[in-house]
Amino acid sequence: RARAGGVMKRLLATVVLLAGCSLPLAPPPADSTHTLTLGAQASVPPAAPAGRTLQVVMTAAAPGYSTSAMAYRPSEHELRYYARHRWIDRPARLLGQALVDGLSAGGARVLAAGSGTQPDYRLLVELLAIEQDFTTRPSRMRLAVRVQLVRVSDRRLLGSQTLRLDQVASSDDPAGGVSAAHALLERAVIQVAEFCRRLSDD
Repeated sequence: RARAGGVMKRLLATVVLLAGCSLPLAPPPADSTHTLTLGAQASVPPAAPAGRTLQVVMTAAAPGYSTSAMAYRPSEHELRYYARHRWIDRPARLLGQALVDGLSAGGARVLAAGSGTQPDYRLLVELLAIEQDFTTRPSRMRLAVRVQLVRVSDRRLLGSQTLRLDQVASSDDPAGGVSAAHALLERAVIQVAEFCRRLSDD
């Protein structure tokens, strides 16, 4: 009788195992790709005097930020990347396009790189950091950009400035970071336009 009971237990275990194998498995979480663009409602001031031309040149991205992976900082000296969340392109390229779009919308005549026309001014842009910082709560999105304005006619450096901007995230997750990054992008473009106008010739 004990032997029969053992057989029944093994049969039941087998049935349960087979039934479990036949259940549909939950699909793995999908990867998310996020845009980083300037909003249509952004109000960007003129970046150069009327009739003057400007060219935006992305020179580099600091180590750790030349990838489309979304970076976050869990501690002061540690940088990590979300496994399933990425920018649609490298952040430096997205920043450069946002500057071109924003400065153009503000009335500046922005020349594309390689257009064959020499601009009056060249704006050199370096991305220093773009990350969601969890060393504080709530988390904050941080953006750091170095800009330099050069007058092309005599290759004179008119000025240099490092923008260090931060924005509280609406939630401590990638979605909150993305929303904050868009707000930072608008602030950065406006400040870069003001920087260019302040240094350019009247």
